[in-house]
Amino acid sequence: MDWISVLVAAVTSVLGSNDLHWAGVLGELDDVRAEAFAHRDAALLDKVYAPGSSGRTQDASIISAYASRGARVTGADLVLLSCTVRSSSAEQVRLDVVDQLESSRIVWDDGTSRALPTDQPTRRVVTLIRTRDGWRID
Repeated sequence: MDWISVLVAAVTSVLGSNDLHWAGVLGELDDVRAEAFAHRDAALLDKVYAPGSSGRTQDASIISAYASRGARVTGADLVLLSCTVRSSSAEQVRLDVVDQLESSRIVWDDGTSRALPTDQPTRRVVTLIRTRDGWRID
């Protein structure tokens, strides 16, 4: 048995299959969010957040602030430590999540970079909403 199979078996035993599914959906959205930060492309956030989401507004503001100073953020991936479905319907899913920001760096246009402070695990409730384009963070 290879290490990936062992990892999947371990995660599945901790998370139910429904929790695991939603952890995957959230992980895919986070990958796009990290890409938006790395490429200074706030338009990518439309693939992450539901229209009118305060999270999208906050992230776009951060991306813009770094871009105006000639910088971008790399490694802005969230490590999902736990994910449990609190409630779900055909149109909305509420997740109890504990995640932690990976080691991120500010990369300046001249190629220099510096590490951002490390993050501690954070517990939060994430609401996903079904849109015509797929699931998005509310």
